[in-house]
Amino acid sequence: MDSLLKQRLVGASVLVALGVVFWPLIFTQPDIRDPLVLSEMPARPVIDQSPIQPPSDPSEQITAQLPIVEVVPEALQESADNRTVVGDEGDGLRELEPETSPLEVPIREDLDGGQPLIDDSGLPIFWVLQVATVGRESRAEEIVTALRERGYKAFYSRFMRVDQELFRVQVGPNSDQAYLRSIKESIDTALQVDSQLLRYVQ
Repeated sequence: MDSLLKQRLVGASVLVALGVVFWPLIFTQPDIRDPLVLSEMPARPVIDQSPIQPPSDPSEQITAQLPIVEVVPEALQESADNRTVVGDEGDGLRELEPETSPLEVPIREDLDGGQPLIDDSGLPIFWVLQVATVGRESRAEEIVTALRERGYKAFYSRFMRVDQELFRVQVGPNSDQAYLRSIKESIDTALQVDSQLLRYVQ
């Protein structure tokens, strides 16, 4: 087959293809569809704008069921702070004899006599011996370290008096007041204070 015939066949094929594509566009009647009808916008919904009641606060009911936590009366605590003021200098604790009593006192079974173990709110009763009140945390740490090295269970806590930051050093807590009274004299002599027995509160 010569090239001229091939060209004519290719041209005829192209024309037929174009006719297939464009014939419907030129000679076919377009579909007539129903016009698009828009419905009216629905009415704005009615929204209840009345104030919503705030949720109930259960804290009052919960608080009423919690036990009443005892606190040290303010006047008694202030008196203890004043009686146990320790200066920034001094190493009297070096003369303090090491503790020989056991640090952990066995649980007593004499619930009907002696010191009560539980208060009216059902909370355990523990006591501390406040031995020092100082104005520097480093001094409080120094006293606590010296007491612990001698076997005393000591700790300190921070509190504010007016705008002054102070630190209380206490020994305990312990359920037996007699034990704390037994170590009071030697600690008082070492620190030159009048240590005070107080109810332990967190």
